[in-house]
Amino acid sequence: MDINNIIIWGHKLHSHTHSYIHNAFFIAFKKLGYDTHWFDDNDDVSNFDFSNSLFVTEHQVDNKIPKRKDCLYFVHFVDPGKYDELPNENIIELKCVNRDMISDQNKNPNIVFTPINDNKFEFFSKGKHYQYYTMWGTDIFPEDIQRNIDNLPEISKKINPSIFNFVGHMTEPWVIVYRACQSINMQFIKSGATFNSNHPNNKSTDENMNQIQTSSISPAFQQDFQLESKYIPCRIFKNISYGRMGITNNPGVNELFENRLIYNDNIIECMNRGFEFEKNPNKLTIIKDLMEYVRDNHTYIQRIESMKMFINKYTNFKI
Repeated sequence: MDINNIIIWGHKLHSHTHSYIHNAFFIAFKKLGYDTHWFDDNDDVSNFDFSNSLFVTEHQVDNKIPKRKDCLYFVHFVDPGKYDELPNENIIELKCVNRDMISDQNKNPNIVFTPINDNKFEFFSKGKHYQYYTMWGTDIFPEDIQRNIDNLPEISKKINPSIFNFVGHMTEPWVIVYRACQSINMQFIKSGATFNSNHPNNKSTDENMNQIQTSSISPAFQQDFQLESKYIPCRIFKNISYGRMGITNNPGVNELFENRLIYNDNIIECMNRGFEFEKNPNKLTIIKDLMEYVRDNHTYIQRIESMKMFINKYTNFKI
């Protein structure tokens, strides 16, 4: 069956942390020319023709999702019983590379992870449903990253060494960063992650990018449970694609980038190395190489191309 529509279901923009993943899929499918729509459980969809659609959704917000045998569903975690009326082959459980692969292997040591392509950024396994393991990515397109590469000298001039801009949720690592900034009289400015679609502190992609580009440094720090599972956050891809050096306390993230990032498991040491890096006369060359790697491998254009390869080879649908 040929896919007619792409349906993003749930988590309207700024309503939840996963809304930024939904938005990235939405804009990327539209960029690729697909008839793409974004609905949630509150929308009246009684007059919409969902025949032969590909749904991308998440298990907390799919209670009213139309369930049709002529549709394919990529669901970020499948709640038991929720899709039992549909053929198993129509349900693809969307999971994360490293984090969920480690968890699933602990449950089933005999599980087999098959790479989708030679890049080995996405994998699948077969159980009741197919399990599809992916990474997230940056929310801008390859040509946007190239534009930032071309403008790296100007982006570097925008950096304000007296300000730390943070766009996101204040988890424990960012409290450490906040206190570190206080200790050196650096202004810490937080925005975003309101999880309220109408909040004035929400930032568009362009506004987020500008905040990251003007910050003294732009690390992608993570909590302990994310470090243990080597979870790869979208923040690292975004910050690098915007033109900043990758800084992480996650060894799994540094391994993905072939140990080319500023890495230390101590957040304060990471910050200090980040500040020192800004004085490196070769910093733009180093950043450029990382940006090219993200441009070629870690946008949602690449993620969707891998999804298409999987769909065409392993399901009854064509896209």
